[in-house]
Amino acid sequence: MIRADLCAFAIATAAAGTAHADRREASLHAHAVGGALTLGDARRDGTGLASGIAARASYATSNAFQYDAQLTLLAGRASFARASFMPAGRPPVSGSFTRSAQASRLDAGATLRLGVQWIPTLRVAAGAQLVRRGAPTVDLGAATADGEEATGVAATLDLNLVGIATVGLDYRVNRRLIVGAAAGVVQAVPGVGPTWRTLDVTLHAAYYWYPRW
Repeated sequence: MIRADLCAFAIATAAAGTAHADRREASLHAHAVGGALTLGDARRDGTGLASGIAARASYATSNAFQYDAQLTLLAGRASFARASFMPAGRPPVSGSFTRSAQASRLDAGATLRLGVQWIPTLRVAAGAQLVRRGAPTVDLGAATADGEEATGVAATLDLNLVGIATVGLDYRVNRRLIVGAAAGVVQAVPGVGPTWRTLDVTLHAAYYWYPRW
C-alpha cells in the first residue's frame, strides 16, 4: 500500500513538473546558424556555405506546444559550374563563377517539446525572405575580374516563400535558462523566386519566464 502511494505521488509530481516547465511560458532565443547552401542562378544551381544569426520569440499555450516567430539574417557564397558571359563592349568571358547571397527571413511556426529537463524538439514553420544575389564573379585563374565588370550581370533582389522543419535537443539549465542545438532544412517554394535551400545546424540559448498577462 505504501509503495502504491509512493508511485502515485511520483507520477503526480512528474506531471506537475511537466506543466511547470512549459505551459504559459514565454521565451526569447538567440541563435547562431550555419550550414550548406544551394542557391539558384538563371543558368543553374550552385552550392556553398552560409552562416548568420537569428532571434526568436515564443509562447506556450500547452505543455507540449509553443508558438513562435523568428527573424534570421544569413550571408553566404555559392560556386557554380562553367558558364559563358557576353558583357557589353567587352570580349566574352567563360569560366566557373561564384555569387554571394544575403538573406533576411521572417517566419512563424510551432514547436513540439517533449520533456522537462532534456527536451527533444520538432519545429515546423513557414515564412518569407528577401535574398540579394551578388553579381557573378568569374574565376579567371591568376586574375579574378570583378563580377559585374566581367559578366555584365548585375546583382538581383528576389523574394522567396519558404518552409522550415527542424529537430533538436534542448537542456534546461535552470528555471530561466535553456540551451540547445538543432538541425533542419529551409526550402523555398518552387516557382516563387530562384532556388534557395539550406541544411542548417543551430546553437542557441533561451531565456524563459511567465508573463503576468
